[in-house]
Amino acid sequence: MCREVKSISLNPPHRRIIPALAAFAVLAVIPCAACKRSTVPAPPPVSEPVDLWKEAVTKVEEDRGEAAGRKATVEIPEQLKHYADRRRFLAVQAAGSRAHVDEVSGDFLDLVPLIQRHELVEMKPLGADYILFGVGYSVSGEPFAHYDPATRQDIPLPATEGSLIEEVQRALDAVKESAARLAYIEAERRRTLKRDRARRATLLSQVGQARKALASAKAKSKLLVAFSADPTRRKSLLAEYQLLSELARDFEGEAYDLNDADARRRLKIRLLSFIRPEARDLLTQIAHSYKERFDRPLPVSSLVRPVQYQQELARSNLNAARGPTPPHSTGLAFDLYYRYMSAAEQEYLMSVVAHLKDEGRVEALREARDNIHVYVFGNGRPPDEKLVARLIAERGSRNPARKPRAASRRMSRKRAR
Repeated sequence: MCREVKSISLNPPHRRIIPALAAFAVLAVIPCAACKRSTVPAPPPVSEPVDLWKEAVTKVEEDRGEAAGRKATVEIPEQLKHYADRRRFLAVQAAGSRAHVDEVSGDFLDLVPLIQRHELVEMKPLGADYILFGVGYSVSGEPFAHYDPATRQDIPLPATEGSLIEEVQRALDAVKESAARLAYIEAERRRTLKRDRARRATLLSQVGQARKALASAKAKSKLLVAFSADPTRRKSLLAEYQLLSELARDFEGEAYDLNDADARRRLKIRLLSFIRPEARDLLTQIAHSYKERFDRPLPVSSLVRPVQYQQELARSNLNAARGPTPPHSTGLAFDLYYRYMSAAEQEYLMSVVAHLKDEGRVEALREARDNIHVYVFGNGRPPDEKLVARLIAERGSRNPARKPRAASRRMSRKRAR
């Protein structure tokens, strides 16, 4: 150990200089390398991708700094107001449908063959000049059903013969339960003293509801039994389910699980995003004009709506047509949403639609509940006035029959008291 120390201390000076020079060279190289690296530009910061959908929604809902929607003071063109005879509005559209459309959609399944034949085309959620703003958002995730126009009843679509038999049994059981419920409430009402008027009034109301529930259960079970007993109808229901399952497995590259309520709802929303090509072309034309003027996407709130969905909407939406052939069921109608628009935006949009109506290309109405309804005449011209007059007369002949029925219901309630 001592010898090693001694030998080191006795090394000549030039041996100590060599390591020192090497260290200096290393120190000199390091800053030079750093200088070279500093000449390479740093990579740009990674930015998050722009969400075009959210950006479009923000544009639509952006505060205009003034009254908007129904709060704005606007001048509504005569072309977008109701006719003196309000029946004419629906009659014109019904006449236009008869002249141009071979099939209307009764339920969601009716849309599928129209899509397959390209008689309906899809509007993507976000286009160059428009955004689908709430289209189909009121639809439920309930299982798909066949709509029977004669009774206006829904029939569950069975996957197999066995599942159809099970549906029939459930419907029959529902009739028994409804009948038992009605009998129980009626017995309670009979046991309630006459001086307890509040309790008797409550029970009377419950009796009315129970009778409606029983009538509905009987109608549904009767229809299911009829479809189950008829080989042709039974085969048709099974074929519809098969068509639906094939679509759900591969709808242009996207799959939907029919056993999942959320997936069913998403599929229904997508089906409601279709429209006739001629209506699509006019819609995009209006949207382009609006976007150029105000630099905002045009919000579209409704496209095709089957009669089945229309009936569901009519329970809560006063604007929803209740006739046998609602305009939206043809695929030729769409609604434009003006809730967030300023007066200038609304008046410009209405002027564009009014001009199209003057040209005889559309029927239109500014509805009180935030929408401008537009119906496109498929052949580019309004329907024959003789047909319109006949449809108005038919509609008028149907309406008076409702009043006696309403009066008879009031009389029956009085007798029940």
